[in-house]
Amino acid sequence: MSSSKKRKHDSCCTQPCSCSSSYPKSPPESCPAYGNFFNNTSLVTVLTGTAFPFNMQGPIAGGVSLLNPTTIFIENGGDYRVNFVITDNTVVFGPNPSAFPHLPTVALFLNNVQVLLEQANFGLEITQAEGRGCKPIVGDTILSIPDNSILELRNITTQGPITTIITCDSVGNNVQLSLFKLS
Repeated sequence: MSSSKKRKHDSCCTQPCSCSSSYPKSPPESCPAYGNFFNNTSLVTVLTGTAFPFNMQGPIAGGVSLLNPTTIFIENGGDYRVNFVITDNTVVFGPNPSAFPHLPTVALFLNNVQVLLEQANFGLEITQAEGRGCKPIVGDTILSIPDNSILELRNITTQGPITTIITCDSVGNNVQLSLFKLS
């Protein structure tokens, strides 16, 4: 990063808003904040009520970081777009009809509280063994996140004969979460 670009970014994040007395006033600059976290190990088993782990991180900025393998820390609050993909492996169940229906469900937790059902719960419904495979669970939402918050992605499956989520072990990531500050 060039020194001039660095200074502009630094001033955005460290100087107070300098509003002039003319109207209309410009909104204060918002500093970029984002993070990309993923897991690229083989099968990961996540029990109901527990968080998905991340073993790698991509670019991060603006106070977004991986606090521990399951918890993302957001220093600077604001409105964030959060998206994630999890691969759900039902191949491991085999053709056993008693393993179905399989209803894996995941949710975002902000400061250890589940985000409202309608906003941040995502899942699948696989009713028969013939439908098994490596299926993605995809979520995308906008959250208002306070300063110094933690964010987790948890398995909240409670229905069906199997409530554990086992990720796929194919080439690539089996869990991925990105967040971007919008304001």
